Amino acid sequence: MKRRKFATAGALVAALLVAALAAASVNAATSAQKSAKTAGKGWELKAGHKNDKGQNLPAKKVGVGQFKPTQGSAPKFINSPTPKNAKAILSHDKRIPGKLGAKGSIGSNGAATQARSSAAFIPQAASLPVTHAVAGTDFSARAKGLNAFDQGSVGGYIDTPPDQALAEGNGFVFEAVNNVFAIYNTSFGHITNAEPMEQFWAPAILATGFCSVSDPKANYDNVTRKWYVTEVAYGPPGCAPGSAVFIAVSTTSDPLSIYNIYVLDTSFDGSVCGPDGCIADQPLMGMNRNALIISTNSFDWDSPAFNGAQLYVIDSTALAAGFIFPNIVYFDIGANVPTPEQPTDPLNPWIGCNDPRGYPFNALCWYSVQWGTSPNFSQVTEHGGTAFALSALDWFGSTDNRIALWGLTNTNSISSFFPDMFINYAVVGTESYGFPFTDTPFFSPYAEQPSSGNQPLCDIFVGPFCEPGPIANNDDRMNEVKTVKPSTTAAHNWGGLNTDALVADPIGKLHRRSAIAYFDISATGFVGPFVVSGKVNSQGYIANWNNDVIFPAIAVGPAADENAAIVYTLTGNTHFPSVAVSAVSDFHKVSSIPVVLAGADILDDFAWYFFGNPRWGDYSAAVGDGHSLYLASEYIQYPSCDTNVFIFDPTCGGTRDEFTNWGTGLVRVNV
Repeated sequence: MKRRKFATAGALVAALLVAALAAASVNAATSAQKSAKTAGKGWELKAGHKNDKGQNLPAKKVGVGQFKPTQGSAPKFINSPTPKNAKAILSHDKRIPGKLGAKGSIGSNGAATQARSSAAFIPQAASLPVTHAVAGTDFSARAKGLNAFDQGSVGGYIDTPPDQALAEGNGFVFEAVNNVFAIYNTSFGHITNAEPMEQFWAPAILATGFCSVSDPKANYDNVTRKWYVTEVAYGPPGCAPGSAVFIAVSTTSDPLSIYNIYVLDTSFDGSVCGPDGCIADQPLMGMNRNALIISTNSFDWDSPAFNGAQLYVIDSTALAAGFIFPNIVYFDIGANVPTPEQPTDPLNPWIGCNDPRGYPFNALCWYSVQWGTSPNFSQVTEHGGTAFALSALDWFGSTDNRIALWGLTNTNSISSFFPDMFINYAVVGTESYGFPFTDTPFFSPYAEQPSSGNQPLCDIFVGPFCEPGPIANNDDRMNEVKTVKPSTTAAHNWGGLNTDALVADPIGKLHRRSAIAYFDISATGFVGPFVVSGKVNSQGYIANWNNDVIFPAIAVGPAADENAAIVYTLTGNTHFPSVAVSAVSDFHKVSSIPVVLAGADILDDFAWYFFGNPRWGDYSAAVGDGHSLYLASEYIQYPSCDTNVFIFDPTCGGTRDEFTNWGTGLVRVNV
């Protein structure tokens, strides 16, 4: 049948509206640095996305995609000590100034080490007992999630660490890890098996030439009843230079429906981007009832330059409707917003990130601003629609006792012809936290593993006396944030981060362990549209004297001050890497470390053996829907086979990949 060549009146009106909004998005005030102006105690943001090279780069729809089953590849025999894409895996592990190394891993920053010379400022935490979680009491469902075998056999190559995304809505649970995904029902029964993300992103990959994807995020939005999925895509080495954030939005509430796919070009976002552009590392996702909010850390490909946090606010309703050019507001936080320590002397002005005076001035640069997502319809409608974020204030790999509470107001305007929003932060005094140094022998600041376990990869390529390596605990940047607005009080913003802590054993000896600090923070004052003060509703630590805990994510129930749960990895002298879940509220601090999914072996990973970089998941994931909390973190799902079996079947019967053996765990907690 031939397609009709005329449109209905309704379709014509819709087309004109799309064109008008596209024109508003492209032609309104565009430069982030030119359109973002200081207003009172904060910054006013106008519409558009023009990078520092003057290029107008809207978020553009490039095609459609759908998650489809794919046949996995056959197990491989060992023929190389490292995966073919090892350089690509490590190429975007950039260093934040003041932190110790790539993504906060160990490095050679002597100034930061000197800053930690005194134990007086290191948090002191009580040792919580490690317990075994009880079905029906501590959790209502649990399951193995995606693992390294899925990544290698279905995704087509191995990638490490397992960056994790989790979303839940309309009776479905969506998990993505690196470049594979799976969809489950709410009891974690498989609706799909592991499937490749890169097949799904094909229209965006073809449009950009970027050949690697990483750091997925996902959210189900109850306002639009759509699924939102993002990943960073990047080029060097070996393909098109630069980077982009790929955005997919479902056309129905079914996660298996068609998705509209958008490309947000981030190649030259930031004040220092060389010929190969910049990478928008670890894009973080937030949402309120008006907007999809993405925050990135911008690094130059060709130099150590760090441009700081970049902000993108996109009309979520237009994305859900499939508009070609949804409204977008871009703001370079790193180049525009001084940190609290920035000099105010007019003869020695703040320059921003990449200060030519070098360290420590260039370390005073915002990083990892985590915007909140909200369960159910628990949205903040005051001040024209408000989104909140939290970020850490430890610039030098040391300690701090403050958290920045960010407010983005007037988000209702994102759907107008001329969006006009306001952003600012308030400094909130908190419990102390710090870069997660530990007493791990020879390997500080890493977390520990038990001293024995199966490690056939290491035995073959390093030697029969290979010792288990440590576990990366990265740095003390803020992890996921959840924003919940009760009807009668201010919004609660829950977040957590990795920290070190001095923890006493039963005879009183102190041990420096990797611990977790968590916070519930609310705004207490606004001046006009700008947040100017906040308070801590509750805070606490999770720690154990003989083990480490790392990478928290918090899910919150319908009551913002109770029925929350924190998921994280437990690993140490007495436990293989395991999934633990602790209950928490404003009225009851975390009191124990219940193991929900016990680790079966040690991490046996090429990144440690060949690059000295024992990568672990950069973050866990959690979400709540008002009835249940869904949580995900990394652990070792299966014991590795011995060396003799591994030589002939490096997947150990389909339970691991040749080069690594990580896995993820899924947990549901009823509220």
